[in-house]
Amino acid sequence: MAGLSRPAILCCGEAVADLVPATLADGSAGFRPVAGGAAVNTAIALARLDVPAGFVGGLSDDPMGRMLREQMEAAGVNLALAQRRAEPTTLALAHSLPDGTQFDLYDQGSAGRAFDRAPGVPETIRALVFGGISLIHDPAASAFEALAAQAADRLIWLDLNIRPGLVTDAASYRARLSRLMARADVVKLSDEDLHWWGEVPDVRPGQMLIISHGARGATARQGGTEITLPAPDVAVADTVGAGDVLNAGCLAWLWQAGRLDKPVTLDPSEIEAMLTHGTRAAALSVTRPGAAAPTREELLTCVP
Repeated sequence: MAGLSRPAILCCGEAVADLVPATLADGSAGFRPVAGGAAVNTAIALARLDVPAGFVGGLSDDPMGRMLREQMEAAGVNLALAQRRAEPTTLALAHSLPDGTQFDLYDQGSAGRAFDRAPGVPETIRALVFGGISLIHDPAASAFEALAAQAADRLIWLDLNIRPGLVTDAASYRARLSRLMARADVVKLSDEDLHWWGEVPDVRPGQMLIISHGARGATARQGGTEITLPAPDVAVADTVGAGDVLNAGCLAWLWQAGRLDKPVTLDPSEIEAMLTHGTRAAALSVTRPGAAAPTREELLTCVP
């Protein structure tokens, strides 16, 4: 597959145009479009951390879709497996609340939801990342589940990233997430996901569970090991995409340490090092607007 001739991580899911508050040229309040969506955020963050990354999902040919394509390509994300579609781009309108940024999502009839074909997975793909709104509605949800089944011999990272307001068939959605959790090598969820899910998922031997606690840090569990790290103390601009950057930071550590093995079996010191890398990346990203992941150089030199 062109452009994926070296080992890479494939980010599977939605491409969203985030419309974030901005001051317009005439001084009035408005919005500016930036790249968003769990898979896009994770892919761009990985590329900024010098990890070869690709994106697979529906990518519209409308102006917002072209903006997403340009931003991913500028970051170095490979789009050879993206499915170009005529349907419109999913939009997310951001507005601030006392407890953080909230997005109103407009996804009906979108290119992302219409994604309908799991591509062949090149042998060079070492790991695949799934999650987000792409797992809610068919045909996209079934196509991504089929892709995870096809890539069962690769490392599977699943971030539930639940958006309850978009879930129309909770029983079917829970069943799909349960099947994907059974396949995943790493299952990541937030405190908010855990509230919707209702209980801490069981993990099988060798499987890792990561729970993000926002400003309180993150916890990783594997076997008899449980490590919780506080989040670095930073001045927060917004928290958009912080969980996606946490995923990318952890995956980048696994990549750089040569530990993208299946299953992911780490000793306690390695789990702590991976989680430290992820939480530092997320902390640096929230100091600036949007899902602005740090570069590898920034992660090595900046103290959050």
